Amino acid sequence: MPPVLLLLVSLVIIGMAVRGLLTGKVMAGSRGLRPNYYTKQDSPVLYYGFIFVYLSIGAFVLFHSM
Repeated sequence: MPPVLLLLVSLVIIGMAVRGLLTGKVMAGSRGLRPNYYTKQDSPVLYYGFIFVYLSIGAFVLFHSM
């Protein structure tokens, strides 16, 4: 894949994690056409787990795009 596309993908993934930290809910898949969210209050372990996964994948792709 072109490095510019990998850079864009990594920034989108990191942006999802940052948005999740700011809003208090993170998207974790979908049920049909509706997104499924985890929040800090409902399930903090899954919430922080998805934040960690998004940041890890985004950093990995960003590192390999450079």
